[in-house]
Amino acid sequence: MLHAILDQISKSEKPIIKIIFRNDDTRVVAFGLKKGLKLIDHQLPVNAKILMLKGEIEIDSKIEIVNLKEFDEYILPPKVIHQVTSLQDSMMLVILNFNEKSF
Repeated sequence: MLHAILDQISKSEKPIIKIIFRNDDTRVVAFGLKKGLKLIDHQLPVNAKILMLKGEIEIDSKIEIVNLKEFDEYILPPKVIHQVTSLQDSMMLVILNFNEKSF
């Protein structure tokens, strides 16, 4: 599945989003973003760990701006409004934790 996302990134004008795993407590979502693509302001209801697999993105949470490159990880707290800009063709895993405990 991840190879298929990599193959589609450069051709897609929209984010490529695939759920890799889901249970009651956790969801793992793979994202593929073409260079220059922006995910406008949004927020997540739970803690999210972002694991970069390829490329580079910028996360602007209005509190801080963070650049993530290949193999970087970042924890985004719940309900933080943020936008994501892909600085290169990028692929990441986002792990959503629906359990009260943090990562």
